[in-house]
Amino acid sequence: MTLKGKRVAILVEDLYQDQEVWYPLYRLREAGAEGITVGTGKPEYKSKHGYPVTAAKSAEQVSAAEFDAVIVPGGYAPDILRRFPAVLRLVQEAAQQGKIIGAICHAGWVLASAGILRGKTATCFFAIKDDVVNAGATYVDREVVRDGNLITSRKPDDLPAFMRTVIESLEGRPAERGGGNGAGASRRRRQSAPSRRS
Repeated sequence: MTLKGKRVAILVEDLYQDQEVWYPLYRLREAGAEGITVGTGKPEYKSKHGYPVTAAKSAEQVSAAEFDAVIVPGGYAPDILRRFPAVLRLVQEAAQQGKIIGAICHAGWVLASAGILRGKTATCFFAIKDDVVNAGATYVDREVVRDGNLITSRKPDDLPAFMRTVIESLEGRPAERGGGNGAGASRRRRQSAPSRRS
């Protein structure tokens, strides 16, 4: 239970990408953290495939000070989430307070609307690369990118690397220098690389 006492907000809205809500929620709970679904005012939201999720709180009812991290899942939900000032305020305040912000797939839309991408290195689903770049970020095509308190990934296939990096960050492990990857990523690559003999 390495994350006992940690609280993480997971933003939800209609048309969310199923795995990008449920994988982080259960992975955080498995690690001992309290994962809290935060919506925009309705009690329930349907995924892209119709699977429901209940919001424990609305963005109007919470503040960034209550959480150690905020996770923004993808799907088409981010295009709805970014229309709510309370959602943008929560993300902006979390960034200002140095809280961990995780965003995967189309979640870059929320980061762009919240104005927290300028000067950051980030990744996202390739279709919104221009939005992320136009918001002031340097785009890279990697499964996970960690730049300070910001952690981004591209798609559901990246969820293991995404959540590994989120959890490492919540544990207080520093990011690797120089690569923008999650903590330990370059070390793992070195360990798994075949040895060379001269």
